[in-house]
Amino acid sequence: MPAKLIMLGVLIGASAFSFPVSPAAAQRLLSPEEAKAVAIKVLQADASEVSGVIVNNTPHTIREIEVLIQYHWLWTNEFKPGLESPGRVATLKLDKDLLPGESTPFRYVPNPPLPGRQDGRFEPEVVVAGFTIVIPPTTASR
Repeated sequence: MPAKLIMLGVLIGASAFSFPVSPAAAQRLLSPEEAKAVAIKVLQADASEVSGVIVNNTPHTIREIEVLIQYHWLWTNEFKPGLESPGRVATLKLDKDLLPGESTPFRYVPNPPLPGRQDGRFEPEVVVAGFTIVIPPTTASR
């Protein structure tokens, strides 16, 4: 078994040198200021539905937009909480490219619905979790 693992490691290592990553496939993390350029406006959120508008404030096209919806559970009595929180997290993926300055609405309804309980309440939090910026390749003059 160890010989197979070593051979697999050699093949993976060799393939890394055979197939260099192109600049078009490069990725980098955005600064917090850059990431805020894609914003949620007109947000309405409660336990039954979340809706809003995603706005592209970048100078580039964006795609593969993901919205993270967290339903935080706040116990009525925080000193004696229950055994399990009914809080939940969902990701909404938008299948739309946004040009600079464009916006698109989104809507999410929890399925199954959040439970109706008397021992606390849900506090929704909605943020843009991720997106891809499309930067056209530059033409190098020679």
